[in-house]
Amino acid sequence: MRWIPSLLVAGAAGLAIWWLVSVVQERAELRADLTIEKRERIAAQTALKDAEEAARVHRAWLRRLEDERAEYEALRRDLINMEGGDEALSDYLRGAGERLWGQ
Repeated sequence: MRWIPSLLVAGAAGLAIWWLVSVVQERAELRADLTIEKRERIAAQTALKDAEEAARVHRAWLRRLEDERAEYEALRRDLINMEGGDEALSDYLRGAGERLWGQ
C-alpha cells in the first residue's frame, strides 16, 4: 500500500507530460496552419490586384474603342450629310468606297 501514493504521483506526472506534449503538438500544427493560411491570403490578394489591374486596362480599352466608334460615326454622318453627297461618284471613288465598305 505504500506504493499507491507514488503510483498516483507518477500517473499524474505522466498525464501532465502527455497533456503538455499534446498542447505543444497542437500549437505546432496551428502555427503550420497559420503559415499556410497567410500564404494563401497573400496569393489571393495578389490575384485580386491582378484582376483589378486587368479590369482597369479593359475599361480603358473599352473607353478608347467607344471614342473611336463615336469619331467614326461622326465622320460617317459628315460624309453622308455633305453637300453633293447624293451625286454620282466617279469610278475611282466608287471603287474606293466599295473596297472600304465592302459593297
